[in-house]
Amino acid sequence: MSQDESITLYNWILQEFTTSRRAEFVNLIAPHIKLFFQPRDHVLDLCCGTGPISFWLEGQGAYVTAIDFAPYMIDLARQEAARLGSAVNFVQADVLSHPLPAEEFDLVVFLGNTVSDFSLQSFRRLSYKVKDALKPNKQFIIHYIDGLYSFIQGNYPKESIQQETPIRITRCFKGYLPETGAYIDVYKNEASGEVYEYTSYLYTPPLVRLAINESFKFEQSIVLTPRSFVDVFVKQ
Repeated sequence: MSQDESITLYNWILQEFTTSRRAEFVNLIAPHIKLFFQPRDHVLDLCCGTGPISFWLEGQGAYVTAIDFAPYMIDLARQEAARLGSAVNFVQADVLSHPLPAEEFDLVVFLGNTVSDFSLQSFRRLSYKVKDALKPNKQFIIHYIDGLYSFIQGNYPKESIQQETPIRITRCFKGYLPETGAYIDVYKNEASGEVYEYTSYLYTPPLVRLAINESFKFEQSIVLTPRSFVDVFVKQ
């Protein structure tokens, strides 16, 4: 990409958050996920991005359905699937509205702090859909980052340079929305002037557990880092 070319900030954000760090993320979380499924189990990967966890699950012998709203991410995932000869079923759809078969899955995973893209009401709606799609006594696993940690520790920068080359991309904290529990960052492509407002919802461990519907029992929490958690819920 030449210095005078523009990029689509939305696609850059998607790739930055779900593609560039995928090997590191899989290595971090895979040993914990492996405990909750067996070969030939049917696994649903919600908000799968480019599919790093989907491909890993398949490599462990699972039959995988993977859903993501972003066509850009699903296109990349399908290209990788073709290259690998993978049978993962990648679906481009809104996870809140896409119909799921009843009691089809042995495990549902919702990883990569994707919960921060969902309001509290939407997240709770999603938990009801997951309940209907899971077989009885099977797990729903959520990975998330405590959204308050960086703010309370005072280490969330108000401004930062996200990328210097080939195009300079900056980020600026715009503000907090107390009525929704969200904050807005503004990303800017300095070469083209394009800006994109990215809304993130703040979750903490107690809030995640309160949001899950009553058909699930909280089973355990795995602490990955002081601010990063994997919570395991079982459908009763």
